[in-house]
Amino acid sequence: MMGVLFLEYLLSKQGILKVAQLVIVLVAFICVRSTWYNSFYAYGFFEAVTLGYSITVAVFLILTVFGVPKRASFVNWKIAEFVLDTLGFIFISTGSIVAAVKTYETPILVAASVCGLLASYLSVVSVILSFVAARHLQPADTPV
Repeated sequence: MMGVLFLEYLLSKQGILKVAQLVIVLVAFICVRSTWYNSFYAYGFFEAVTLGYSITVAVFLILTVFGVPKRASFVNWKIAEFVLDTLGFIFISTGSIVAAVKTYETPILVAASVCGLLASYLSVVSVILSFVAARHLQPADTPV
């Protein structure tokens, strides 16, 4: 089974951040989905963003665990992860801020907003780590 699964990524900093992002975004989605909210548009956007980002991160994790980045070398996976985290930060932070404004002091909606903002913070940390990793992959003879 060692040849099929590549668990090194899950044990790295990036992998731990991705798993934490996935769990926190799913908790935020469950918090919003389990309550009756007054502002349909704000929380509809938040639901769509959290569900879409969690599916995207899960697919990225599955592809990485099954070793697709090692087999498909024509894709720069560090840049792909950078773009995934950057877009995730933009959408989740926007959805979390809008959701935080429309919470109407409902505790579970406040928890969902806080989880979204925490996931945004983890996305920023992941973007920084992806940028550092992509920067170290440059050839030595190219000027910086």
